[in-house]
Amino acid sequence: MAVAKKEMKTYELMIALKPLLPDDLRKSVHKEFVAMMSKDGGELLDVDVWGKRYLAYKIQGHNEGYYIVYNFRNISDNINEMKRVLQLRQELLRFMIIEVDNTDKIGKGIKKKEIEV
Repeated sequence: MAVAKKEMKTYELMIALKPLLPDDLRKSVHKEFVAMMSKDGGELLDVDVWGKRYLAYKIQGHNEGYYIVYNFRNISDNINEMKRVLQLRQELLRFMIIEVDNTDKIGKGIKKKEIEV
């Protein structure tokens, strides 16, 4: 019997890192997220670095966050594991993963900058 291949869906992950993290730590977190998204045949489609932005309200005593938005494709079974790993990261203030419907618009927005790895 052949095992059915799982359907790949497109997701967007937005993270808000603590604003005062050193660049090397921020890059290591980025590399870990990219590896996590590429797991089990997943594919990273786009990374958009927003940089530091003011928060609407204080989170863990911070009034700023360093924002990065990732667009990626993966099987839905991996998303719960990603959420579990993200909740354990102390460098994160907040994160949100959503399923994307209009995949043709990914990467078409205004780019601020990209992370050099």
